Amino acid sequence: MRNKFIFNILILLSFMLFCNSLCIAKSEDLTEEDIQKAQAAYKQGVEFVHSKAYDSALDSFQRALSYNPKMTDAYYNIASIYIYQKRYNDAYSAYVKLLAINPKDYDAILQAAKLSYNRKDYALVMKYLKYIPEDYEKYYLARQLYYDAKEQFDEQKNRIERAKISTATKNKQILIDNFASPAGVVVDSDGSMYVACYGDNAIVKVDNNNKKVNFVKDYLLEGPVGLAIDNYDNIYVANFDGDNILKITKGGNVSVFMSNVSKPYILYIKDDILYVSEQGNNAVIKYNLSSH
Repeated sequence: MRNKFIFNILILLSFMLFCNSLCIAKSEDLTEEDIQKAQAAYKQGVEFVHSKAYDSALDSFQRALSYNPKMTDAYYNIASIYIYQKRYNDAYSAYVKLLAINPKDYDAILQAAKLSYNRKDYALVMKYLKYIPEDYEKYYLARQLYYDAKEQFDEQKNRIERAKISTATKNKQILIDNFASPAGVVVDSDGSMYVACYGDNAIVKVDNNNKKVNFVKDYLLEGPVGLAIDNYDNIYVANFDGDNILKITKGGNVSVFMSNVSKPYILYIKDDILYVSEQGNNAVIKYNLSSH
């Protein structure tokens, strides 16, 4: 049985100490004198625990570690005292140091996970508990804590997403309305907005004062949907019913830029490449604008 004591705060608010033998980590760097001093300091810490002199016990266990830094039971007892004193962050740090020495101390892993749960760090709880094997005697408790943490983690994520949605909704602003089936939207270098109005075959311009004007109302426009704009403020129009791509200059001149495009829908420009989703052929077209 391991030589470590554990607080049973909920039942007795007292220590339980298993005293069969001291757990002294073997190290080639330890001298016999170091081992004896570590044992003496550890035993003194145990005596202080029995007399409820917990601060003195902490000092003794820390002194034991100064002689033998790998005495894992000293860390375990230090963590237990911190938990009793409600110094949960210090307790967690002690378990982290213990696990650096013995990563397979599943009792310590479980305790570190519990402390992480109390700090609402549910992702860390799940990270700890995934290392606990099924043959661990407290595996059921570990699994239950894992599922509780996962439930809280998912709810935490959902709350964040709901908060984002709420903020986005709150910040939503209607610039101008009464468009005829608005589809694609682009903004030029001056900050003016252009809207493809499928319902009346027009491109409507909205200036910085939210004034709406018909920018282009041309016979070539046949069901405009997607829009894209290049670095020179030329606007490209996915002419859905016309099966082509139109180009509109900053001055409002309209021309057919690309013919025989079956039901173009979405346009996008990046690095002088025009991307077109062609719904009629279930395809995406790529065109290098710098070659035009």
